[in-house]
Amino acid sequence: MRKRISVDEPDRLERFMNNRNSYSDDFKCLTLKLIHSGQSLEEVSIFTGISLPTLYEWIEDWNKKKRGA
Repeated sequence: MRKRISVDEPDRLERFMNNRNSYSDDFKCLTLKLIHSGQSLEEVSIFTGISLPTLYEWIEDWNKKKRGA
């Protein structure tokens, strides 16, 4: 049987996650790798909590950077 792990101060964690306006490059990279691996945008959006418009923006930004490289 798995031991249940809880997060101290769940309300504080929820506020932290909801108030994030920017994401690290590592997080963006891992998110884009999920999409590249075949996960649908909808699945990735649900899994990460990132909106579909933001995911489209990240993909567009990546493609622009790739063309410029």
